[in-house]
Amino acid sequence: MEVPPGRVEQISDGGPEAIRELLAELRAMKFNGLLKTSVVRGETPAEGVLVLRGGDGVLAEHRSEVEVTGADAVLEILKDAASEKSRLEVRTYDYGHSRISIDQLQRSYPEASVPGLGDADEVLSQAIAREAAEREAYLRDLRNRENAERGLIDDEESLRQRIRELEREARQSGAREKELESLRAELEAVKQASGLLMRRLEERRGAADVELQSQRKILTMETEKARAELETQRRSLAERIGKMAAREREVAERAASTDDREAALAGRQESLEREREQMRELYTTLQQETQKISEARAAFDTRLEETEARERELIRREQALVGLEERVRGQEPVLTERQKALADRERNATARLKDLDRREAKLASESAAFAKRQEAVVAEAATLAERRDELVRATQRMEKIAKDLAGKDRKFAAEQQEVRRKSEQLERRERELTAKAREFERQRGEATRTVEEIQESRGGLKEQATKLLRSEKALQDRIRTAEALGRDLSKRESDLNRREQDLEKREKATEAREFRLSHRSDAEAASVEDLKSREAALLREHQAKQAELERRAREVEGKERAFAKETASLQELKGKLEQQEMDLLVKIREFGPREEAVAKAQATLARETAKLQKRAAAIGEREASLARDHERRVGAVEREEQELEAAQAAAREQEQLLENRNRELLRREAALGTRSDRMDAERKRREESLAVLRKSIQDRAAKLEAMKRQVASDRAAVKETLEGHALREAKLKEAEAQARREDADLERRKKQLERIKEGLKKIR
Repeated sequence: MEVPPGRVEQISDGGPEAIRELLAELRAMKFNGLLKTSVVRGETPAEGVLVLRGGDGVLAEHRSEVEVTGADAVLEILKDAASEKSRLEVRTYDYGHSRISIDQLQRSYPEASVPGLGDADEVLSQAIAREAAEREAYLRDLRNRENAERGLIDDEESLRQRIRELEREARQSGAREKELESLRAELEAVKQASGLLMRRLEERRGAADVELQSQRKILTMETEKARAELETQRRSLAERIGKMAAREREVAERAASTDDREAALAGRQESLEREREQMRELYTTLQQETQKISEARAAFDTRLEETEARERELIRREQALVGLEERVRGQEPVLTERQKALADRERNATARLKDLDRREAKLASESAAFAKRQEAVVAEAATLAERRDELVRATQRMEKIAKDLAGKDRKFAAEQQEVRRKSEQLERRERELTAKAREFERQRGEATRTVEEIQESRGGLKEQATKLLRSEKALQDRIRTAEALGRDLSKRESDLNRREQDLEKREKATEAREFRLSHRSDAEAASVEDLKSREAALLREHQAKQAELERRAREVEGKERAFAKETASLQELKGKLEQQEMDLLVKIREFGPREEAVAKAQATLARETAKLQKRAAAIGEREASLARDHERRVGAVEREEQELEAAQAAAREQEQLLENRNRELLRREAALGTRSDRMDAERKRREESLAVLRKSIQDRAAKLEAMKRQVASDRAAVKETLEGHALREAKLKEAEAQARREDADLERRKKQLERIKEGLKKIR
């Protein structure tokens, strides 16, 4: 709705009290103009226009995500005005050079008219209550979403905690393996030293000094070896510290990029929710329009049946006219014979008149001699005078009849011109219908293009969803990698600290190696217990992983529900297409008044046909009256014959008019047949377009089935991933069994070392 802006009178902020006072003031002023409101709802701007006449509303329109007019727009406008963030503008139409007509605006936009505001306080209370209910529903929905997000965050945090525990255990197992390797190296060194000692002791048993020197050399060798190992470990530690710093920087960068992507994902999710809400609204309107289309189709079929009945009635009347024409043509020979007889009588009467004139002259010359004959001649002359008077009167009557016939001819010509004008109107309406058909084809092409655009947008949404899933998976992988790196870093730092302490102990107390070995044996016993506790922890972790798998299965079900929502959105798109189809049918329904005009023209033709029948009946009655006059007035044959000639001429003219009217009716019948064919062709084209739409919907259903199969394949992939996790758990169990075997081997070697120590003690 486009309205003149008017002149600004007042600009103020909104609010319940402000809008109440403003409406009361405008009503008291009998204000003529408009009230304009503007506010931002969420992220969507909303604007309302209320046209006032005499302080009361007459037109209303509200524009936001959905455009509303009429009484519904009044509530939306008052709801916006009741907001503290809204802006109110009052513009007047009552200024000096104003030419704005509110009545003209009402006639231009009847769909936006309102009966008035009524009780402003009550309407405003309803608007505020509606706004509060919508806000409460929005907050409730927001809280539900926040709860769901918190649940997801908690689940993600628990998953991360479990991943950290697994990585910690993996690091601990790696540390134990490294300790075992160092113990193996030390045992190997002890074995080598003990073997060397045994060989030297066997060679030099008698030399105690040599034994002491050998022991010192052995200790010196062990010390040098320990120092070399310490230096190597220090260099490797420095390198690892540098690598860990680089990895920390990389982890920080990845975490920042992850946060950015999470924010982008949140924005996209909100936009998707808004789009889904719009699709649901479109689906609702589509259902309503579909119902209207079905009603319009029923009305159209009814009107088509009525038109066919009228056409059958016209055909029947035309057949009756044809029968009447045949009867008139059958009377033509009789009228021709009568005309010939009248012509013969006319010639005889002329000869008689001449003979009478001669006789009158002869009687005048012989009047003196023939007195008696003169009286007879006088009487005969009086009779002739009377006949002449009768001839004059008959001539006057014939002239009057001719005038009447001429007036009737003029009237008939005017009626014929009116029929011609109506036929031209019918032709113009047929041309308009043709133009409407072309417009219908153009709108159908636009609907096809709209369907293609919807399909393209659907493909874009699918690509965005795929990208979101990929980015989410990559984000989870990066989070797990970062957590693993952090745990590895902390573990390595603790290992380095512990090894430095061990090296310092070795440098300070090389003599206390036996005590350290015994201490390590105690530590190994503790490690055995630790392994048992880890075994129990692994069992618990296995149960936790099973719970995690169940959670992921629930996530897959959630994705299936999301897919169902996408299916619902496709249904809403389908509703939109059906709504466009309904718009086309509504336009077709607008042709109804024109069909009524055609029906009126047909009724006019029927009335004219009835008039023709009446005229034909009048002609028949006139012919009958002429026959009766001929029988009744034998003495006035000449006059009656003249009347019959005039009636015959009128009958011929009427016959000619009837023939013209018959040709006109035949032409109109052909036009109606052509129009019926066009309507049938239009109906067939409409059915074909509906079939094409149904086929496109079936194709979309097939695409949905393909998407379902894709989801099923994704579920199979998830199952394969879960099986991979199970294989990894089996590998972890095998590693634990290997660790237990290595622990048993370590115990065995410890015992062997104890035996070697006892042997060395015995040798000493």
